[in-house]
Amino acid sequence: MEDRPVEEARAVAGEPRDSSDRADVGSKVNAIIAAAEAAAEEIGQDARRKAREILQQAETMAASRIEELTGDAAQLRDEADQYSRDMREAADSYGKQHRQSVEKEARRLLADAEEEATKMRETAQRKADELERDVGQRHETLRREAKMLEARKQRVLESLRDVAAQLQDALVEPAEHAPEEESLADALDVERRR
Repeated sequence: MEDRPVEEARAVAGEPRDSSDRADVGSKVNAIIAAAEAAAEEIGQDARRKAREILQQAETMAASRIEELTGDAAQLRDEADQYSRDMREAADSYGKQHRQSVEKEARRLLADAEEEATKMRETAQRKADELERDVGQRHETLRREAKMLEARKQRVLESLRDVAAQLQDALVEPAEHAPEEESLADALDVERRR
């Protein structure tokens, strides 16, 4: 297309120049101008077509890039959401495990405390039982001793009454009969007098 106007221009330039030719030259120049205009129009149309193709390619590439970036953003958002869910689940799991561990430890401590309290209560009960037994035995021993002391006291009182009676008899008798003199030891010997 570009070659035709150049050829026509060369053809006009190579022809002889006379007056009749001058009219032809004008028509040839007009033809060159028309050919140049047609070529310019054709070049303009090619340029517009190429511009449209480039624009279309740019739009397609931009749409593809937008779609790619949007997909990347969506994927990153999905990954962030998944990471957030994973972290929340991990935190929940850790919290649950920690709570279970604390509850287990609390149950163990409570069981230990109850066991210790039971042992202490049993030990205290045994000691109380032993003390009660000891007190009962001591009470029985004291009761027996008290009975023995009471019996002894009664014997001593009876002996003292006998002694008092013998003393009174001894004080009254010397005046009435004066047999041989008794020693104080013989007078107090209650067993011999019976």
